[in-house]
Amino acid sequence: MAKTLIAFFSRADENYFGGAMRYVKVGNTEIVVNEMKEQISADTFKIEMKAPYSPVYLTCIEEAKKDLRTNARPELTNYLDSIDEYDTVILAYPNYWGTMPMAVYTFLDVYRTINVPEIGKNIPWNRIGNFPEIRRTY
Repeated sequence: MAKTLIAFFSRADENYFGGAMRYVKVGNTEIVVNEMKEQISADTFKIEMKAPYSPVYLTCIEEAKKDLRTNARPELTNYLDSIDEYDTVILAYPNYWGTMPMAVYTFLDVYRTINVPEIGKNIPWNRIGNFPEIRRTY
């Protein structure tokens, strides 16, 4: 039976909603992933940074912009031993200036073998929200 993994990055704390700042305990991407995993019977892996961005929205934005400008690869809090047991890996993340949060790039760098077609992995790029297409490719 085929196995699916949803690897996701989600940000809680202070967020921007329809013109105002609001504190949330669980990020929007994580909420959607929790629904998805039940519907498609998938395992999940939360991509978390060892040094997370500030809980203050505007400070977080500046930190994330700096990471994007420097092409940073933030260290993650933990890593999967392997993804060999999964036939499909779905990435879910918020849109950060038309691309992924840099922590997602760290995840991809660690598991880059999933991009080799003969391994048989399939990575649908799951975008949360109504945003322009990714302008940056991995």
